[in-house]
Formats: sequence, C-alpha cells, structure tokens
Amino acid sequence: MTRFRLLPFLLSALVALGATTPIRVGVSGWTTLNPLLLSRDTDEEAVDLLFDRLVTIDAQGHFIPELLQSWEVLDGGREVLLHLRPGMTWQDGSPIQAADLVFTWKMLRLPQVRAINDTVPGIRSMDSLTAEGPLTVRIRLARPRGTLMSDLYNFIPVPRKYYAMGPHPASQPVNFAPVGSGPYRVAGTATRQEVRLERWDGYRGPHPGRWPAFDLVNTDPIKDTRPLLMDGRLHICLVGPLTQYLVRHGAIAGGRLKAYAAPQAAFNAFFLNCDPRRSILGDVRLRQALAEMVPWEELSRGRELFGTRLATSFWSPESWAYDPTPRPLPKLARAAALLDEAGWHLGTDGLRHDARGRILDLVAYEESDAGPRSITHMLVARAAKIGVRIEIRPVSFDALGAIAARHEGDLWSYGWTEGLDPNDDSPLFTREGLASGANVSGYVNPEVDHLFDEGQHTLDPEARKRIYLRIAGIIWRDRPVIPLTYNLSRYVANAALQGVGFNPLGQFFAYWPGMRGWTLAQ
Repeated sequence: MTRFRLLPFLLSALVALGATTPIRVGVSGWTTLNPLLLSRDTDEEAVDLLFDRLVTIDAQGHFIPELLQSWEVLDGGREVLLHLRPGMTWQDGSPIQAADLVFTWKMLRLPQVRAINDTVPGIRSMDSLTAEGPLTVRIRLARPRGTLMSDLYNFIPVPRKYYAMGPHPASQPVNFAPVGSGPYRVAGTATRQEVRLERWDGYRGPHPGRWPAFDLVNTDPIKDTRPLLMDGRLHICLVGPLTQYLVRHGAIAGGRLKAYAAPQAAFNAFFLNCDPRRSILGDVRLRQALAEMVPWEELSRGRELFGTRLATSFWSPESWAYDPTPRPLPKLARAAALLDEAGWHLGTDGLRHDARGRILDLVAYEESDAGPRSITHMLVARAAKIGVRIEIRPVSFDALGAIAARHEGDLWSYGWTEGLDPNDDSPLFTREGLASGANVSGYVNPEVDHLFDEGQHTLDPEARKRIYLRIAGIIWRDRPVIPLTYNLSRYVANAALQGVGFNPLGQFFAYWPGMRGWTLAQ
C-alpha cells in the first residue's frame, strides 16, 4: 500500500522537474548581450529575451507597443512624443525613465559604437531626443520620415547607470552581464559559448515569457546535431538542408524530431571591393564580369529538394522593397566579353593580362569551415575557364568581418540579414556607411546616397517603394555586392518543443510571442 500512496507524489515531482528543464537552443555564435553592440542577427536571439524594445511586431508584421504605452506624431511628422509605460523597471529594480532613452540614443551615435553596430541609421540620425518628465520623450526631426516605426522597433533602450561606452566598448564587462528590461535575465556567468536565462519575476511588461528558463549554446550547424536533439541536450537548432529534408519526410528520428523551415529576409553573397586604390574590382566592368561567373547551375540543383532560391534582387521576396524584375542567368561568354572590353585579354599562358602586363589575379576570403565544395570554390573553377585566377584565403568568421571592414582583398563571401525596413541596409552602400566601416565594399555613388536619404524621409508607401526599387536596380548594375541565394531558415526541434513560429522576416525571435511563447510538452 505504501508504494501506491507514493505514486501520485512521484508523478507530481517528475512533472515539477520537467517544468524547470531549460529550453536548450543551439545558436551559431553570438558576440554580445549588449543591445548597443549588436553585430549579428544571432546576437538578438538572447537580447530579445533580456530586453524589451520600444515597439515590437506581431507574427503578421504589425507594430505593437512594448516599452511604450503610446506615441504621438505631431507637427506634420517633425515631432514625436513617446510615452513610456508606468511602473516598468530595469532588472536591478530602478525605474525605466525617459532619461534612459536619451542616453541610449547618445551612445548609439558614438563613433566607437558605430564601428561595431551601424545597423540603426534611423535612430542615430534623429535630430534630438529630450526627456520631458520621467516617462515622456520628445523626438525632433528636421524632416518627417517614413522609417519612424522601424526606427522605434530598432530602439532597444539600456539603463544609463551601467552602459556608458568608453573607448573600447567591445571589452566592457556589461556586455555579458546585462541589466535588462525583458522577462528573462542572466543566471550565473554568461560567455560566448553558453548562457542561462531565467525568468525574471519582476517583469511588468506586456510580453512575458512562458517557460522558466532557456539555455543558449554555441552550436556548429555543419556538425550532426541529431543525437543532441534526440536526447534533449538541445531542443532546437539550425541544421543543414539534408538533415532538415530527412526529418521533414520522416526518414530519420521516427517522429521524435520536427522540422521547420521559413523563407528568410537574408541572403548569401559575394561582397566586392569597389575601391580602385585597393582592388582592380574598382572597375565596374570587372565586377559585372564576376557576376557573370556565378555558378548558377550548381546553386540551382538544390531547388527541387531543398527549396534553394536564386537571388535576383538585393532585397529578398520577404521585403516590400523586393524587385521582381526577371534577370538573365549568368553566362561565361558575357563575362569574357566584359573582360575584353575592360582591356583584360587572354594570353598564351591561359590567363588574362592588361596592357601593363598585369595578371587578372583576385583574392577571395571565406570562412574556414566553408569546405572544398563552397560556392567560392565553385566560382574559382568557373573563373579559371576564362583565364581569371582567384586565390581563396580561409579565415574565421570574426576575422572575415574585420578583413572586409579594412577593405583587404577583392571579395568576401558571407551572408547578410536584411532589416525590417530597407533603409536599415543603407550603411552598406552610402558615404555615411563608408565613414563608419559598415560599407565594406567602399562603394560610392551620389545617386544612391540621395535616394536613401529621400527614401528615409518619404511618407507615402508607394512612393517609398519606387525609390527602393530604383536603388535595387542601381545596386544590381554596379555590383558592390552579388547576392547568390536567398536564405531559408531550416531548424530541427525536439518534438516536445511547442509554440515555434516565425515572423515575416523568417526569424523565430524579435517579435511577439516569438521565443517568449515557447514551452516544453510534459
């Protein structure tokens, strides 16, 4: 009789134990937990649990209040009043105040911060922010702007007590010991390899977290993570197309794993060095020729099985700035003609030379783990057929970004995640981005500078769309970047994980409910 009386107690204890099991998320690297210094989209996976935005979006992409209770647009769009929710506090218990928003705006404008995070051009360019009482901020704008809601979305305030950025912001202790405003806070010591986030009982905002804790674990998506997913050491992680395909079709895991896929507003690309002082690709004809060498046949082979999408515009189909204009497929014959036109002729040694006797040699950088079947290796093989020699130099992801920012080499292979508004991507192509280091290509075009400025300050949505379509056409012609394939978010999750969804950009974070709505089935 005794053991039967114990059974209900044991069952309840097991349920309670399961309820405290953290949801373990495999993340392919992050650099910081500091909202001021975001440089990768993976940084936001943790930051979005630790901090509230001024406004966020719902699953359909509509803007909804978060830290703000309301806002007012005045004087034809030249002034905006922001009203914070009363009773909100930072995780140290101090009140969230208007002065914190003004402080955050000032920090985001610092050159040393912009050198790391230059993806919030709208916030930085606001003419002034002034605190009017503890819960009201007045924004003054010289001109109305169509990017206002996206700017507020990208605005993640931090407490002024802890986040003053010195000359070396990347090395500050607060970067991995955050004091946030969101429903979760760091438990123990956070590193670039693992961080435990536990639900914060003091959260009074509108978007709480449902599950008690998360573990974020730095995971290599190239390696086979199925054993980790099967036994619960991971509950979800990014995977390769073959793994996702096999799970989706029930070929492995016997229903214990679930596959997810969503079109993402992101692409893999070659970024090209447009600076004629640093690279022969300063000649637009050579950049156009390189675009004709893209091995589209190899890229398109995965379309039927894996949903690979060839890129035909800088902005992806998930963006309202997408340009659907049909584009001709790359052809080596056109590449050869462009090279001849630019004065690079095929020599008896099988290589192309110019009138000065220089060989058409290029240096390409890519991530070390890209492997011998990478798109860069395919480009090298295709270019060699028409006498172009490309040397590949593999480096770490962090080194790749630093090398590109210094404009070393001729091209760099990596991905780009687009912003919620196309103007968020302006630092890639403008003089302002060149000054901050975000314009890694060194691309200079006064017309593009003017169009981005015009697009930021145009209110009519259709007029704005026409502006960004013009920009997309110029970028496609001038080739500071060659988008290759639009990304597809491919994840595999333990079947116990519930509530996984994606926002219109193909992300499972940075919207409501996002990760905050996840639970584990008992």
